[in-house]
Amino acid sequence: MALALNKNQIAIDGFSTSTEDVVNSVREYIEEHDCPDLSMDISRLNLIEASKVTILCSTYHWAKYPQGHLNLLIGSNEVRELVKSLHLGNVSLQTAK
Repeated sequence: MALALNKNQIAIDGFSTSTEDVVNSVREYIEEHDCPDLSMDISRLNLIEASKVTILCSTYHWAKYPQGHLNLLIGSNEVRELVKSLHLGNVSLQTAK
């Protein structure tokens, strides 16, 4: 997975690196930047990878910004249903077209 970082916007390409590396990169970004509102494009990740990235990154983000918000662009309604069932209060989901 390649990670493209812009100011408070992160795009993740579903190829090449492990999910753990992506989560660590996002965690480092959250720790090093002022990003109470952060947008991430995880639409190229499969259901399992998208779920792991969403859960872990929303937790890291909430730990630093309890009033913050994580906006995710996801790839499918299956991801939406799985993440929605977790009731992550700091996450908004939008399905890619």
